[in-house]
Amino acid sequence: MRQDHYEFYGFRVACTVPPEAEAVVGRLFGTPLPSGAGAPSSWTPDTVHLSVELTDTDRAPVPPPYFPQDWDTSDEVVLDTVSSRAVVSPARRTVRVTLARTDLDNPIVWGRWLVEKAFLVLTLRSDRHYGLHAGALSVDGRAALVTADSGVGKSTFTAWGLFQGADFAGEDAMMRHIDDTEGRFWGHPRCAYLDPALIKSRPELADAQAAPVPARDKSRIEWPALYASRLRPAVRPGALLVLTRDHETVRPLPVDAVLDLCRSDFAAGKEDPAVLQRVESDLRALLSDMALVEFGLSTDLDANFVRLAAVLHH
Repeated sequence: MRQDHYEFYGFRVACTVPPEAEAVVGRLFGTPLPSGAGAPSSWTPDTVHLSVELTDTDRAPVPPPYFPQDWDTSDEVVLDTVSSRAVVSPARRTVRVTLARTDLDNPIVWGRWLVEKAFLVLTLRSDRHYGLHAGALSVDGRAALVTADSGVGKSTFTAWGLFQGADFAGEDAMMRHIDDTEGRFWGHPRCAYLDPALIKSRPELADAQAAPVPARDKSRIEWPALYASRLRPAVRPGALLVLTRDHETVRPLPVDAVLDLCRSDFAAGKEDPAVLQRVESDLRALLSDMALVEFGLSTDLDANFVRLAAVLHH
């Protein structure tokens, strides 16, 4: 088996994979990093060792729990879809995937349920990383984090920005590496989870690879090459938007209010009070330099994008 190196959510990934699974890795991570590539800035990202082995099974995949029991304390966290599984070792920074050959063409299994979730576990269990339930867009070089309660429309809002010419860094999870002195948040821009009706309404997505998420009203879509030049692995945000449908105005928010709204995100997996304090201090410092607003959505998606641009360029 060959080993290549990739970037994923800001981590370095040393990936060992059999030839049959190379297409899966390409769809997840994109192009390997050049041989001997150095760190992208003054900080050195953690390296995660990901291995994939294939197995034969006649069992159909089933949705696993969002987080397995004891995910925040176990030495090994097992993500199990019955047909395939991933074993995550946070302390050793390893992810071992056992993938059924019948799941090779199922991006919900190897994407949403296994590898994407594994890196979320690694982030939340780390004392030098944390995550936000957020997406991120950049308009003319100015970036915003976008967060909201589930069902408000964050995924549609961020995808529409991409359709309108914005750069896109993710729509569901953004990871922060505290040692990254540039203050960036890292996403997974290669795919999104969208309403199938929205996907169907966009002719440029007609041939994009999409798969429905079981028991959800969303599909996982992999962005076509048309958008490749506007997919960004990270942003340095100048604003944070909290989307709401309670009104259609833009209202400023204090830092403490935003911290309270995001607390369940950045505090997840942080058992040590000193670690949690360090994480909160890092986020507070970053938020203090941002425009923080409650952003009321209208039913006019184009108008929402115009107002986003106005917030970023105010």
